[in-house]
Amino acid sequence: MRSVVRRPFLLLSAAIAASALIVACGGGGGGGGAVTPTTISGSVVKGPVNAANVCAYKAVAGGKGDQLGCTTTNASGAYSFDIQYTGDVVIEASGGTYLDEATNVSKPLSTPLQVVIASSGGTATGIVTPLTSVAYSMAKGMSGGVSSANFSTAATNVATQFQLGSINIATAAPTIGTGANLYGKALQAFSQFVAAGGSFSAFVTWTNPASFQSAYSSAYVVINGNSITFTFTGTGINPGGGSTESCGITVAGSGTVSANGGSFPFTLPPTKICVTGLPSGACAAGNSQLQSLASAGATPAGNYSISYTYAYAPNDCAGALVTVNYQ
Repeated sequence: MRSVVRRPFLLLSAAIAASALIVACGGGGGGGGAVTPTTISGSVVKGPVNAANVCAYKAVAGGKGDQLGCTTTNASGAYSFDIQYTGDVVIEASGGTYLDEATNVSKPLSTPLQVVIASSGGTATGIVTPLTSVAYSMAKGMSGGVSSANFSTAATNVATQFQLGSINIATAAPTIGTGANLYGKALQAFSQFVAAGGSFSAFVTWTNPASFQSAYSSAYVVINGNSITFTFTGTGINPGGGSTESCGITVAGSGTVSANGGSFPFTLPPTKICVTGLPSGACAAGNSQLQSLASAGATPAGNYSISYTYAYAPNDCAGALVTVNYQ
């Protein structure tokens, strides 16, 4: 009888010991083993953003999944933290303050910015800027949605459209101010674009680029002192496979501004914009998309009223301040 009683006890003891061994070795199934931590570091730049909240999320097709960890940036906009996860990760920055390049005024970062990285142990870099947010928005609309592969493709597209050459916008640090590099100049132009009344959120979500492309081009000239030809896609003007033409559009304006109980008239001097790659015959009066481009796509905010006049010159871009290409 004793041997009958002992055998189940011995089997139970052996089972408990085996279970403890499995737990100690990381559990059964799925390969086991602890996930190697990834140290993610980078910076948040719109100028450098101080005290921004930077969080990591599992990347899912629609954007952000489960949160993996958070940290804050220092005065220079830099951040660093560890996560225990293998896979694609969305880094999002929100809050904090930055010195605006266009106005030299401290402003809060009210619109979140994102970048996407691959986490596989070791180290990873994630530079967070308005341009990486444009790439993030593009990735959302691609087949499969947000992933590090789609983001990489979109980031290359963004670098091309903003004339940044081979710069990797997710890992290269922009230089702002005196001695600004191409990346920094692109961000400075974005600040000038917003200071002139452009929409921060519409830009980073890449909503209807036709409505702000010309305004951004003009802002680039104002803050950087040199003109550049940009190619923004997703404009809604499709040249198709037929012949194309350029269009010189001269826009002028006049209106009134209300201040101190009075109304004061003002005029905007004629400015010429060149649009290339248009379908033949598109350079004509009544083209609302071209009018939106030429007038910077917006009416000034505040106590202003303004009306524009347009003059169209097919295939005549002589003297144009900026040139915009369509594909």
